[in-house]
Amino acid sequence: MPTVHEIVAEGSLDEVRRVLASGADPDSPAHCGQTLLMAAVASGSIDKMKLLLEQGADPELADDFNRTPLGNAVDHGFVEGAELLLGMGVDRGHNPKYPLKPVEYPEAPPTPLPTDLQGLISPEEWAETHASAQELLQELGDRPKPEPVIEDAGSVAMLRLLVDYGEDLNQAPEHVKRQFIGLFGEEEYQPSREDFRCTEHDFKRGSQRRFGLKNPSRTNNPFWDDMIRLGVDACRASSVFSSVSVSSPVWCFDRFGDTITRLLDGRFVQVGGEHEDYYDEDFCIYNDVVVHDGAGGFDVYGYPRKVFPPTDFHTATLVDRCVYLIGCLGYPEDRRPGFTPVFRLRLDDWGIECVETHGEMPGWIFRHRAAFDPDANVIRVSGGSVATSAGLPAEDQLSSGVAELDLTTLRWRRPPATGL
Repeated sequence: MPTVHEIVAEGSLDEVRRVLASGADPDSPAHCGQTLLMAAVASGSIDKMKLLLEQGADPELADDFNRTPLGNAVDHGFVEGAELLLGMGVDRGHNPKYPLKPVEYPEAPPTPLPTDLQGLISPEEWAETHASAQELLQELGDRPKPEPVIEDAGSVAMLRLLVDYGEDLNQAPEHVKRQFIGLFGEEEYQPSREDFRCTEHDFKRGSQRRFGLKNPSRTNNPFWDDMIRLGVDACRASSVFSSVSVSSPVWCFDRFGDTITRLLDGRFVQVGGEHEDYYDEDFCIYNDVVVHDGAGGFDVYGYPRKVFPPTDFHTATLVDRCVYLIGCLGYPEDRRPGFTPVFRLRLDDWGIECVETHGEMPGWIFRHRAAFDPDANVIRVSGGSVATSAGLPAEDQLSSGVAELDLTTLRWRRPPATGL
């Protein structure tokens, strides 16, 4: 005889209705804490979801891995189901209704040293890497953290829905984010020489990062255009053009710590970011702005370093005809502990200006969040880290509380504790 979860997952709507009428608990858990509502999500039936919700199913309950029905809908690419739950105002992975549960990850057996790593590291180092990974999994399981569901968006349709409900586009998977803004996007894509339109001469001329001479300077060139269009990393580009000798770092658009802001006219503005970590030969922090038309076209703007320093892990907040760029990690020599950098990108001419602010600054913040409150005319920032030293790696502490930048007076203040 099928269980109630099997009936919800595989049976008809009438069968589900009968089993609920017979007294089945709409929140009864099954294997790994899966609820009936999660089974309905997995079945792709919006009618079963609505029936369970009408019967009192709790849409905020999570399974043993802290995945909610909304998280399941995102995982399954069930856009209609996700929209139903979002319309109810469920948590999107930021502030769970119930305390997160510790997660016990099964220990994976050691694997042999891969052939392509033999000679690069020793078997003992490989074993230490495996042990470190297991320790990290255990730590993550013991102290789970909220995970925004947008991180698992697997399609443009799902991503658009989540962004429409206020989620941060910058937290989406890179290949889906690229598709959303009109670029080619594919996981682990490895382009060949034929995919590049530029010549070897174009590669040699455009391989290096260069700052703009004016504020702004349009800096499109054939190699940069290819790198943006393809999303390839610097190492792969160097291997494609291996016959051409250039110095590192090679200019690259495969970045993290950048921001993408959707404009009201359908365009997107992408700012800065870094490629690779500081110890890699292709490590570079950028200060450019790329304006995407949403259909695969784009313009690249550069700026003098003294006008707009290389910027990563900042926030970008759209206010009227400007984007406010707040905070960053940046290069060690640019950091000013205790100070909060604020820049304003003008959408009318793409010029950037430094904004002089006053008051109780939140410090050299990075990896934080920001949101504009039009009623109070303030930008609120919270979370993230604060660099307390100009050294590298940065000595940082967790940012506490919320700070507000009043756009009328350009003064920072610390309001009473509130959520963002």
